[in-house]
Amino acid sequence: EHVKRELSGPSALAMVPFNDDLNLNLRALASNIRYMIDGGMRSGRGHMICPCGTGEYLTLSAAEHLQVVETAVEAAAGELPVVAGVAGINITEVIEMAEAAHKAGAKYVMVSPPFYDPIDQDGIFEWYRILNESVGAGIMIYDQSWRADLGTTLGLPLITRLTELENLVSLKFGAPEILKTTVEALDQFADRFAFIDNSLGYISTIAHMHGASGFISGPSVWWPEFELEFFDMMERGEYAKADKWHARLGPWMDLINGEFAKSESFFHQAAIMKASLEYVGQYGGPVRPPFRAMTAEEMQEVFAVLDDLGAPRG
Repeated sequence: EHVKRELSGPSALAMVPFNDDLNLNLRALASNIRYMIDGGMRSGRGHMICPCGTGEYLTLSAAEHLQVVETAVEAAAGELPVVAGVAGINITEVIEMAEAAHKAGAKYVMVSPPFYDPIDQDGIFEWYRILNESVGAGIMIYDQSWRADLGTTLGLPLITRLTELENLVSLKFGAPEILKTTVEALDQFADRFAFIDNSLGYISTIAHMHGASGFISGPSVWWPEFELEFFDMMERGEYAKADKWHARLGPWMDLINGEFAKSESFFHQAAIMKASLEYVGQYGGPVRPPFRAMTAEEMQEVFAVLDDLGAPRG
């Protein structure tokens, strides 16, 4: 119950800012985190995943990862819970990074199943069993439903087995394409885990109705007030009003999942997130290869959408 209270509300996907030479810009990271806190994000009404997948954590070295976590913890100053995202295929390295993040002050770590090879359900269980015994921080399980064709996703029987592992405290799960499974998982496991809806807002009201404590949020990084208003509506049970409110983000979500995602000029979601940070007056900066940042003209397309949304112009 304590974890559910801490990991509630918008789950902000914090971006890792880079300078033009693609080295870390830790001062900008700290400023971006304080921007979220100044916008109302705090324990019980938000938390952040830093670094995260959308925030390019796979491009970070172990040393950079630790610097990012240290900066996030210091900037959050105990006001905003920090979940340190950790990913890899070497269990020893994942444990080392998770333990370093915990020692740096992150109370929680988010870990996905290993990537590259297909893995069966027993293999995923064994991965989390070892982490459960080896990591001091509370673990957020990161299900990745888009890997279902490879079998590398969490079925309901596997989640049932994972409930036995005491240090697994949160479950990041859910997507529109697995709505039925998401609702079944919520009804079975929302009492056991701090359940974080992973649909990017598409089914967050349904997830909240069924016991989700939080929801993955890109916009809370650049417009925390908007996402907190959405959360407050859900907390008051005003689900129809909340859905209508959140539908305003449709044009921006089309940039993330539609226009730029399906065009020849593909952009990693971080590029659009970082352009949105620039719009509100915060530093976004470039993305690391193999992806690229937007040109000034392309950023203006994002800015035009944000103008229409009424986002705060910095």
